Amino acid sequence: MKRFVFSIVCAFALAAFGNAWGQEATIKPFAYKWTADQGDGTYINPILNADFPDCDVIRVGDTYYFVSTTMYHFPGATILKSKDLVNWEYCANPLERIGDNDAYNLLKGKHHYSQGQWAASLNYYDGKFYLYFICYGRSGVDDTQNILLTATDPEGMWEMRNMTEHYYDSGWLFDDGDNGDGYLYVACGIGDIWVNKLNAKTLEKISSTRVISVGNGCEGSHMYHIGDYYYIYATYGGTEGSQTIFRSKKPMGPYEEHKGRVFANQKIHQGALVETQTGEWWTVLFKDAGAIGRIPYLEPVKWKDGWPIIGNNGIDVSKDRKAYKKPDVGAEHEKTYLPTNDPFASTVLGMQWAWNHNPDNTAWSLTERPGWLRLHTASVTNELVSARNSLSQRILGFSPNGTPSNSVQWSYGTAKMDISAMEEGDIAGLAVVQSPYSMIAVKVQNGKKMLYSEKCSFSGQKLSKQETKNGVEITSDIIYLRAMVNYGSNQCRYQYSLDNNTWKSFGVTMNMGYTLDFFVGQRFYLFNYATKALGGHVDIDWFSTEKLFTEEDFYTPGALAEMAEQGLKCEKADVAEFFSLKESDFNPSLYQYGTYKQTSTMGSFKSGPQGIGGWNYKEGVDLSDYNYLVIELVRTPSCKPEVLIYDQNQLWLAQPYVSKMSAKKIAIDLRNMTTASGKVIDPSHIYTVGIKTDGSSNMYFKNVFLSMDGETEATSVKSVESNIASGEIFSITGAKLNTMQKGVNIIRKADGSVIKSVRR
Repeated sequence: MKRFVFSIVCAFALAAFGNAWGQEATIKPFAYKWTADQGDGTYINPILNADFPDCDVIRVGDTYYFVSTTMYHFPGATILKSKDLVNWEYCANPLERIGDNDAYNLLKGKHHYSQGQWAASLNYYDGKFYLYFICYGRSGVDDTQNILLTATDPEGMWEMRNMTEHYYDSGWLFDDGDNGDGYLYVACGIGDIWVNKLNAKTLEKISSTRVISVGNGCEGSHMYHIGDYYYIYATYGGTEGSQTIFRSKKPMGPYEEHKGRVFANQKIHQGALVETQTGEWWTVLFKDAGAIGRIPYLEPVKWKDGWPIIGNNGIDVSKDRKAYKKPDVGAEHEKTYLPTNDPFASTVLGMQWAWNHNPDNTAWSLTERPGWLRLHTASVTNELVSARNSLSQRILGFSPNGTPSNSVQWSYGTAKMDISAMEEGDIAGLAVVQSPYSMIAVKVQNGKKMLYSEKCSFSGQKLSKQETKNGVEITSDIIYLRAMVNYGSNQCRYQYSLDNNTWKSFGVTMNMGYTLDFFVGQRFYLFNYATKALGGHVDIDWFSTEKLFTEEDFYTPGALAEMAEQGLKCEKADVAEFFSLKESDFNPSLYQYGTYKQTSTMGSFKSGPQGIGGWNYKEGVDLSDYNYLVIELVRTPSCKPEVLIYDQNQLWLAQPYVSKMSAKKIAIDLRNMTTASGKVIDPSHIYTVGIKTDGSSNMYFKNVFLSMDGETEATSVKSVESNIASGEIFSITGAKLNTMQKGVNIIRKADGSVIKSVRR
């Protein structure tokens, strides 16, 4: 079966078709999953059995947000959301990339393993989310950065700017104080802890004071104003892994330290304090847990004499899998499970996925063969760690049916791969990556596709092959590759199949470890790289963490259900509002920090260096009714502007249409937009129209509008209601998108929700 993706890019409701196409088959729930929720009002630790380190947690209204470190994986700076601190879902991966250089692009032998984004501070102040972190560069690579991301909607677009100040392992506290003075305090440092005082609006530093000097690797500071005291909540990191807290009546000190360290010798440390809606206090910390990485723990907090009492007097409340009462958030909430399975049935990657270093976005696609992930070779190399476009996800620790217990389970990762388009010297497959790392793969050698496996050590940033194995020739176009990980024994093994029924063991076995050479927990990698020349590709139909998996069992086709009783409707915004030059509508900081001002006659825009400003539409807009996008400037620009148009909501992961703008006026033919690699941009779902400049000077907009003839501004088009009775879906202009016939079905997730993807 092949799939194609269709999308109506406006808000719509779905209502029932009944049994017009027959009853849907029963779909299986996923068995290999994790939740800390015991279903009886209690939970056990870890709340997430996967690598989510350097925890910072805040509450905004009735929603909790959790950010963690993702190092050199992009998109990164993963944010999770929860309603009860126990059940978490993906919210965003707001860090599209850090830099565009050889090290972040895995070129010329350079890399950023164990470097990149870490120890973020997440805050919410005056209607805006703030996410700050430092990014260290390796010796010889001058790209250490101090990055601030901001957003009004954490699931929308994040603006990025580089700050001049460097705040190591910082915790931010926006504090209006008793007098509402509006200061930002930033606690940071290692061994010596400093507090910096900033203007909360401009973020300009006012003063800085060293408030603590204790040595012993004290770091990971978070800062709070609770009652009469200011607190700095910090960790003694490294192998000691314990937590401590300092307090003062004044934000700039002096501070005193609480006697006795919390979770001493338990390797539970570095996290955040958070208050629930009902006034309870909790802390989320991580535990150094070996090969799986650093996994989050939730502990209660009580207050005595102005000091927090954490856990069971410094002991994990769920030690030895003992259940503990969930936080009181004023309501009960359903269990959630982080997604791990993927049928690649969308135009965007699921949020569980991240690329190893920056991807080459011209060399992968979810639309060239709809329903499959296509990986073109993007590197000529002999080593996986130098191969661009390796796609990764965390390897979760699972328990039976998602219920935590003392029973240690295998974690599976299986990929169905079409290898028919591989070329001589290509190596494609599935890997488990830390140090050491290993793989099961297909290698094209002397015109034959051969099974191949290797294990490599990556120690002290030096690579050495420890073991290689060559297997049988594979004459089938389709192969199934599987990795099996057991965190109880730290063992990793591999299997392959040609029919997804009969499995054979093959490849190296590996005892997994955790080293600072990667500084992340074990990850599955899907990869395809060339050892001789670029040109080949592989297609991956699905990836699953189930022991037994077929798409038909877990993503059962069925009728296009739950259509709205009133029919399919969508309202189209006034065409003039698509590219408004109002300051409230033009975002000057889609990438890098830019500025924009609007007057009665023009809009003035200046980007950051190689920055992007423009219009972003979270749900996308349909421009297929119009022939041209026209941009008129007041004067010819000197800042080398380019117009970037994206049909995916991924500013850095998607490849845009690019048009240079060297004159005062440009008319972009919306029906003939292609990317540098020849991919056609679909005007029916445009997410971003950006203007990229070198940042050297302002550019001045006179008008931006949609047009039919490239000269005059078009008028609005009325929305059209679809003909539900005939089973026909129409666009907002009345153009028929699809005629539903028997056998044209929608794919459902295991929880019953719909993926907007139809089989043909």
